[in-house]
Amino acid sequence: MSKQSSILNIYLEEVTEDPTNTTIMNWVKKLGLYQLEKAKEKADDWIIILDHSIQLGQDKLFVVLGIRESTIDFSRPLQYQDLTPLLITSKVKWTGEIIKIILLELESKLGKIKYAVGDYGSDIKKGLELSGILHMHDVTHRIGLIVEKLYGTDVLFADVTARMSEMRIKLAQTASAPIIPPAQRKKSRYLNIATISNWATRALRLAQNESLDKNDQPITDSILWLKEYEPLISEMGGINKVILSISKILKHKGFSKETIAKCNKEMDSLSSAKGELFKLKINEYFEAMQKLMPNTVSILCSSDIIESTFGKYKNYVSSNPMACMTDLCLCIAAFTSNLDKEEIKQALESVLIKDIKKWTTDNIGESLLKKRIRLLSAA
Repeated sequence: MSKQSSILNIYLEEVTEDPTNTTIMNWVKKLGLYQLEKAKEKADDWIIILDHSIQLGQDKLFVVLGIRESTIDFSRPLQYQDLTPLLITSKVKWTGEIIKIILLELESKLGKIKYAVGDYGSDIKKGLELSGILHMHDVTHRIGLIVEKLYGTDVLFADVTARMSEMRIKLAQTASAPIIPPAQRKKSRYLNIATISNWATRALRLAQNESLDKNDQPITDSILWLKEYEPLISEMGGINKVILSISKILKHKGFSKETIAKCNKEMDSLSSAKGELFKLKINEYFEAMQKLMPNTVSILCSSDIIESTFGKYKNYVSSNPMACMTDLCLCIAAFTSNLDKEEIKQALESVLIKDIKKWTTDNIGESLLKKRIRLLSAA
């Protein structure tokens, strides 16, 4: 872990023995708590990115990351070190009213939250509405909803995805195993369009390749069924290509009049009925966001960074026997911040283990693993 390496580099001159894994984890937690609780600069251009994360158990982790608009580099996507961790806490049930209270309290410390970027989860959407904070709908989630609109009731699309899943099950232990389709994501299933179109396009070309060795005939035979769906595969491939293009534009450059024009130019290549509907729905999204735009040239419209943050955190806790929520979620605050040597030393010297325990009691409570140990020991 890069943050752990940074800590070690500073302390290796002073530590005579190799620190244990527990010691290193405590250092990471100290650094996370320090970053989370230190005073933030008051300003009128704070932007927040917020989302929930679910793990084993009832609790949902709620994370809010922040960045000053004046510090955003619109030549690239956001990186961890660009961000300031603002809030990490968990509850069994989240409502718009609870999120409103939290956000208003947060705003009183920050100065002014100009807008928020996130999905349209009902509690987050309601909380932002109640707190009067503008809500920019994350482009990835919005595209997912648009694709669902395009293919949600499409019989051919349902047939292809079903047959791909069937192939994975039936052919995994056969000579056709090298060509079986990739697994499709269960959550946000309509974002599978990239997975489906990429595999189906290449597999269809393979099925039509007449120069293959005869030994590969069983493999090509197993994908001949794709020829029935060639128009659909071509259509999805075209839409997916445009999705990748406009996503890159918006995630790198932000949302602005300039990027809207570039996205519309990319969509000129779409001519099918579903392609035209895709263009219509994307432009409806653009119009809605333009109406909400604060007085600024470019705005963030992607919350990918928080999704990546959750992924990294879950990788940290993967060694936990129950992969449940623990105080290790403080690692989120440790790696979503810009570290320097003096701050690391300040964090490790000023934050105590009892501070971490108190924060854990207030924000996480008893972990599922500790509860399991306590209950089984009483049996």
